[in-house]
Amino acid sequence: MVDHRLTNAPRSTPVAATASLVARNLVYHVDPGQDVVITLKGFSMAGNALTFSIATLPAAGQLFQLSQVFSDYGYDPKKQPSSIAVVPAVVTGSNNRVVFSRPFSSSPLDSKFAEFTYTVTDGVVTSPPGTITISQGLGVMSSQFYLDADGWTISNNQNVQPVYEPTSCGLMSYYIHGTDALIQTKSTGDDAQLWYFAAPTKFLNNQWATYGGALTFTLSASEGDFSLPNAVANAPLVILDCATCNLNAGVRLAWPQAASTPLFTGAVQTFTIPLVETAGWLQDPKNTLLAWVPPTQCHLMEVLTKLSGLSILGDFTQRYETVALDAVVLQHGPGEPLSCYGTF
Repeated sequence: MVDHRLTNAPRSTPVAATASLVARNLVYHVDPGQDVVITLKGFSMAGNALTFSIATLPAAGQLFQLSQVFSDYGYDPKKQPSSIAVVPAVVTGSNNRVVFSRPFSSSPLDSKFAEFTYTVTDGVVTSPPGTITISQGLGVMSSQFYLDADGWTISNNQNVQPVYEPTSCGLMSYYIHGTDALIQTKSTGDDAQLWYFAAPTKFLNNQWATYGGALTFTLSASEGDFSLPNAVANAPLVILDCATCNLNAGVRLAWPQAASTPLFTGAVQTFTIPLVETAGWLQDPKNTLLAWVPPTQCHLMEVLTKLSGLSILGDFTQRYETVALDAVVLQHGPGEPLSCYGTF
């Protein structure tokens, strides 16, 4: 049985970066119908001159080389008449720039719109691909539950799945909710098994862009006695899992309830969880004799890059409760720290 008690201990030492060439992962904001100049950013540990190439094209929108007049003098038109159609394509514009053209569409405005990749080379070595993520704002993935449960499930609740509620009440507008299906009480009075809302696949896998950003969501309860809460220390509010991290040994990070104040008491409450290693995250040592410790910067970065599970607590009390979840958004940060490239 995994011990979920969260206790603090000194941070472990980050791993040194090993990448000699880096194509930076970056996020750019592009509104519908807008053309935006994208500056690709590469780095050579040896200071060598670099050539930039587009490696993959976006599934939505179009990518263009700079026009000669814009590349040389900064005058419109910015882009060449035809979009890039074949990759790899060496970037010809000055200062390693291309133009992304986003059409008007019905794509969600609080989720990423498209991604493409590029590489840099010094003529001898080629970097791993860097990813450019296109979004409209801070949100790079979201569930607003406008139409259905959006693939969210519930874990540790006798296979009972969330109920979709297409109604509005205050901050809760079109949401999902879950109710305890089984109570297993420990000698302390706490639930022996806690149920969680589990995120769908679109929130998982490579979410590198969210490092330095935040996870936001809204909770409320329509039933439950919150004067009898489960022990806060044994019930993390958010859990991030990476099954393939640490050489496939797996890594679990937890956000303690105590790190978000005030504690949830059933009233509508919006949470903002910073995705930064110093904010309050703790790493499971997988040993009940050891304390949970804060992750290093690159350990958190690895988890976000290989995310296999994102869970939000629904089971706050020692008895039955009904808890609702709404407006889940992953927001991007300033980009992957340079020190973490090549460390995993």
